[in-house]
Amino acid sequence: MISSRHLPLYRKDGPLQWAWHSLVVVLLFCWPLWSGQPRFHLHLAIMVAIYSALAMSMNLLLRIGQLSLAHGALFGLGAYTSAILSRDYGLSFPAAFVAAGLMTALVAGLVGPVFMRIKGVHFALLTFALGEAIVLCFIEFHGLFGGNNGFGDIPPVSASLPVPEGRYGVYLVAISFALMVYFGLRLLYRREWGMIAASLQQNEALVTAGGLNVLAFRVSVFVLSAAIAGCTGSLYAHYQGFISPDAFGFWTAVNAVIMNVLGGVGALAGAVVGAVILVPLPELLRGLQQYQRLIYGLTLILLLLFMPQGLAALARDAMQKLRGART
Repeated sequence: MISSRHLPLYRKDGPLQWAWHSLVVVLLFCWPLWSGQPRFHLHLAIMVAIYSALAMSMNLLLRIGQLSLAHGALFGLGAYTSAILSRDYGLSFPAAFVAAGLMTALVAGLVGPVFMRIKGVHFALLTFALGEAIVLCFIEFHGLFGGNNGFGDIPPVSASLPVPEGRYGVYLVAISFALMVYFGLRLLYRREWGMIAASLQQNEALVTAGGLNVLAFRVSVFVLSAAIAGCTGSLYAHYQGFISPDAFGFWTAVNAVIMNVLGGVGALAGAVVGAVILVPLPELLRGLQQYQRLIYGLTLILLLLFMPQGLAALARDAMQKLRGART
């Protein structure tokens, strides 16, 4: 008889999944070389990579049933922290990048023990208030953050990293970071951590009865999510070279939520799929700029009504039907 301790608890990737992921990684790194590094397409790819990482950081909280509306502001806090340290204090991009993640993690660690005791709509309202307070600091403290005039002259990524100058160098860094976040969270989701997160969303009382410190687990999720958002903001700031409070408001957090809903909250790849679709959308709707928020809102409502599990669920169902047909 096989002992239960030797039974596999977590699903492992098979050869087909490894081959698929390897092919995608190779294509992502080689695509600019084959396409001649088109500037506009590189810009879109960089923004997709950045917002994919932000959406994946949001996916962490959605996994435990929490909706944070402060993620846009945490994204901005990481951007301003990195920009100030690199421009005014001469830190290199890697050092400022790490400091940005630590700063947002510190903020989440300070408010987390209070915020994570609250669930549902009240948690969303608390994080909304936190986000508005952070953005208000960006506006009011002119000497530090530049106010509504913004913060410019941020050193580029290539100034302290051995990467090509221009957008191609930033693309390599952005894609590398997004892939690190994806595979790191994928590994986390497929371990005991992922089982606990799923159980918390379904039956928290059962998890508590098992002896787990639920509050500490929730706070750790919030801290990790904030750290990823802060690092993402650092990369955004050094790519843009100029940042202002307008880029880190309420709608940035809402867009991260929509990306997850569009792709599918239950699949980490859904956050990436949502970013791939939503980020280029303003360019397609440039002539309807005044209606963009209305279109986003209608899109979210229609998705929740007719496709609540997102596009990733459609792909998963199609694969299951294909396997069933083969069987």
